[in-house]
Amino acid sequence: MKLLYFFLSVMSLILTGYLIVNNFSFDHSSFSNFLINGLFILLPCSLLIAGLAALFSHRKKYQDKDMMTIRQYYNYRSAR
Repeated sequence: MKLLYFFLSVMSLILTGYLIVNNFSFDHSSFSNFLINGLFILLPCSLLIAGLAALFSHRKKYQDKDMMTIRQYYNYRSAR
């Protein structure tokens, strides 16, 4: 349900932004151009943010790969 509200709010923000830019006059062809230009800017930005998030999560996941916790270290030391 939250996802539905999110998409409804995004669509209302897009429509409100278009109406404010065009002095509250609605034209189908200019709205289509507005959506195409907006999505052309939004898509690369979202891909960049998703890529950076994936890169940071991957780096964080493998940063402490060979590091032992204190309990593992003591178990390792006592097994010798």
